[in-house]
Amino acid sequence: MMKKLPVLLNPYIKTRYPYNKLKICRRCNHFTVLGDAQCPVCGKFALKNVEAQAAYKLKLKMWKERFFALFIIIVGFAMSESAMHSTLIVAGGMLLVALLWTLQKRSTPALLLLQLQKIFQKEAYTLTAGLVNDRETAIQVFHSGDKPLAFEMLREIGALVHTDQLRLEQILLLQSFVLRKDMDLMLDPLLMDHFNPDLVEYIGELAKIRRDLLKENTFRYVLLHEAQILKMEHGESILVGVAGAAVRMKRYITLYPYLLMRYARKLPKDRFLRLYQMLQSSPHAGASPLYQEVMEIYNERYKWDEDFKRTSKETDLQTDRN
Repeated sequence: MMKKLPVLLNPYIKTRYPYNKLKICRRCNHFTVLGDAQCPVCGKFALKNVEAQAAYKLKLKMWKERFFALFIIIVGFAMSESAMHSTLIVAGGMLLVALLWTLQKRSTPALLLLQLQKIFQKEAYTLTAGLVNDRETAIQVFHSGDKPLAFEMLREIGALVHTDQLRLEQILLLQSFVLRKDMDLMLDPLLMDHFNPDLVEYIGELAKIRRDLLKENTFRYVLLHEAQILKMEHGESILVGVAGAAVRMKRYITLYPYLLMRYARKLPKDRFLRLYQMLQSSPHAGASPLYQEVMEIYNERYKWDEDFKRTSKETDLQTDRN
């Protein structure tokens, strides 16, 4: 069995859009999400945020339009045949420039997005090559022995590259670490379209230490591959852990009742107690098959348990108040 490493991972800094961390070299046009200031290809300190580069190009374009408008005014002024004509040309031209300036200012956010799209479309091959180079750099760091840094690099690349291969590399690295509750972990971005035992093992780990990371996409993934998970060595215990995580919210109990029905008998006492409490507090749960299954388990195992008696008394008092 592989010995897991105790590590410290830097928190993942989230951005509004995945491309917010993408940089481009002003010298060689290389893209990267790993560089800070120095380009990893040409070695020049010429990396610039791709949004800043788009804003720079947009500003140049706007100034060209303004200078063109001024050029028209100058030509018109030079060709005017009278003072009145010149005055009208200058007044009309200044109004045109002012209107152009106002329109450009108001449409800047939309124009900036269009400029970004142009950059990504024009440099699609270079962008892909840059991200491939970033992954190769991360793999080299992994082979050098710095697994935490390699994971952090792959995590940054994963914000832009959505392939199962990259997800699997991140999962395998995570599974080589001693995972803790205080770590900045993730799950949804690592879910795959197909069954993968390493991903399932990772889900099982998170079900123990970070139930809050198991959300609807995870429950759907587990239900889709439940039969294959049960064939794994610890598959049933993983499914029990996932069912225990589903008890965290009433919404999940409503959406996935049959998952809970299948593993309710295996739930630890604290998770079953929470399930019992949430069903008792729900006015419409009484007719559901899940409620009947839970009450059957309750009558068999916990009918005389003080924790459950306390819950029953609180529910009765709440009913009397209503």
